[in-house]
Amino acid sequence: MTDESTKVADPALPLGLGDRVRMSELGLSRHPKYASREGVIVGKVSASGLRVKFDERKQVQTIHHTYLEKVAEG
Repeated sequence: MTDESTKVADPALPLGLGDRVRMSELGLSRHPKYASREGVIVGKVSASGLRVKFDERKQVQTIHHTYLEKVAEG
């Protein structure tokens, strides 16, 4: 169940707070060093910028939503 308060600003965007994400194909082309990393969305800074806490990293990164894709559950 997804609460409306956890959705990112764009209702068409399938990402929300707490979702596990990885870099999309566009994100990998722009930031190849994040290729094998997955993380969790922990916040947003604007309509297009999301705060992501990547696994095994101490700091949270701000990433444009088009650079991210949701990790399939299961």
